[in-house]
Amino acid sequence: MEYQSAIEELAQVLANRFARLARGWEASTPGKRQDDLENILAARNVAAKLQDLVTESDAVALLALEDPLKAVADQWLKLTGLDRPQDEALIRCVRILCGDTPQRDSQQAGTKKKPHRRSSMTR
Repeated sequence: MEYQSAIEELAQVLANRFARLARGWEASTPGKRQDDLENILAARNVAAKLQDLVTESDAVALLALEDPLKAVADQWLKLTGLDRPQDEALIRCVRILCGDTPQRDSQQAGTKKKPHRRSSMTR
């Protein structure tokens, strides 16, 4: 499939990976589901928001990872846990994984001019 940008490709990779992850989680035993709840919720939040927060170069770097969804979700949980699912936390995770400094102008993320894409994973 042809993509117009790395961000578009990343969005598709995240959606596909989350769909597989969700099917596996739903098929697991109730006890295992409970144990994995934090991870599946982090992955859901990342998959729903990440493509709207990254730059084209971020997307290229994330696509080079074996599993961008797991990498960012794990980093997010490590830094913040689920009690603070903020856009800045996602941006920090991307910066760490992409080898950049974790500092970024918080206004830059809010003024980015990109159309908002709603994912089927959001409610």
